[in-house]
Amino acid sequence: MKTLLQHSLIITLALLALSAQAEQKKRFGDYEVHYSVVNSTFISPEVAAAYQITRGKKRAFVNISIRKLLKDGSDTAKRALVSGKTSDMIHSIPLNFKEIIEQGAIYYIAEFSFNDKDTRRFDIQIQPDPNIEPYTLTFSQKVYVEL
Repeated sequence: MKTLLQHSLIITLALLALSAQAEQKKRFGDYEVHYSVVNSTFISPEVAAAYQITRGKKRAFVNISIRKLLKDGSDTAKRALVSGKTSDMIHSIPLNFKEIIEQGAIYYIAEFSFNDKDTRRFDIQIQPDPNIEPYTLTFSQKVYVEL
C-alpha cells in the first residue's frame, strides 16, 4: 500500500514539476529552482494522508524543487535549506517546508490557507550550499477556491 502511495505521489509531484518547468523556474548560478502553487484538492486523499498534507477547498501548497546543473548538460536533484513566507494584502505567514525524497527527486512542500481570488506573494529563501548565501525566490500567484 505504501509503495502505491509513493508511486502516486511521485507521479503527482513529477507532473507538478513538469508543468512548472514550462514557465515557473528561475536560475541561480548552477542551480535551477522549479516552483508551483497547487490547490490541495489536486492530490488524492490517500497521498495527502501519507504525507500529512491537509486537503481542503481553501488550502494549497507551494512545491519547490532544486536542480543542480552539471557540466555535461544534465541536472540532478539537490537538497537545500528552504524557508519562506507567503502574504496577501494584509497578512504574512511563515511557510513550514517538508522535505520529500523519492527515487531521484527531492521536493519541498509547504501548506497554507487562502481566500478565493487571493493574490499571494511568496518570498522563499533557498540555500543549496551552506557555504554560500541563500538565494531569494520571489513571485506572486492568484489562488482560487476549487468548486
